Amino acid sequence: MSVIDAINLTKRYGDIEVLHGLTFSIEDRSITLVMGPNGAGKSTLLKIIGGLINRTSGYISVLGEDPWNSNKIPRKVGIILDKPFLPPYLTVIDIVKEVSSEFNYPLSDAKRLLEDFNLLHFLKNKVRELSAGTKQKLQIVFSLIKNPEIIIADEPTANLDITSRYEVYNTFAVLREKMGLTVLISSHIPAEILAFSTHVLAINNGIMKFFGKVDKLLRNNFLEEFYIVVDNIGKALEALKDRKIEVIGNQIRISGNLAEISKILSNAGVRIFYVRNSIIDKSIKGETGWE
Repeated sequence: MSVIDAINLTKRYGDIEVLHGLTFSIEDRSITLVMGPNGAGKSTLLKIIGGLINRTSGYISVLGEDPWNSNKIPRKVGIILDKPFLPPYLTVIDIVKEVSSEFNYPLSDAKRLLEDFNLLHFLKNKVRELSAGTKQKLQIVFSLIKNPEIIIADEPTANLDITSRYEVYNTFAVLREKMGLTVLISSHIPAEILAFSTHVLAINNGIMKFFGKVDKLLRNNFLEEFYIVVDNIGKALEALKDRKIEVIGNQIRISGNLAEISKILSNAGVRIFYVRNSIIDKSIKGETGWE
């Protein structure tokens, strides 16, 4: 079942057409990587889906409604922008209490989300005292407090270090499994997110170059050797005991379907901190005409 449908979706700013007739359907409970170089049209597309800007022409439906004219979408869709805006003079706990109250979300569950992102020790800090990366993680927590059906994340890890980036990816993967969340996440560094994605929507210069499942995009169906850095080697070995694995320090070397392996590790409670494979970037950029 699809939760987002677009047919011949077009956006113009004056005489400049930035999205050229995109047609696609986003499946329920999927994680779709919206990828492309800077200026490809990723942010414009996500803002149309989130109801922040209107399309010029074509059809768009989100949860059965036009996002531009819907009162339902703001409460059902969580939006994470690349540059968060949070009240600078309020403390983290004040904002958490206000947002939790607005969406009838238990404060104890909100604090659990803060703990997942290592934010509990910032509760008494004012927003203006936080780093850019901490503000971004806080924005992600706020987007989850409303119990959304869909998360739209526009470069959500742009200001984060590599460990924090993988915390975000792991969290989205777990929420998809446990809560049936649908996620659209954009990036111009696709190799990091592919392990957590089910689908890819690739655009370049406003033109859709590819849309489909991850294993249809990558050459050899991900059957390349790669390295995964995890938080618990023992758990990883147990979860993947039927596969051939080599342990090198705090990473495992393995071959196979990366999306499938990532799901197995996530279900076993193993956090992925990094995936390394020099072929991945070259492969996806070659397949989508992004050079």
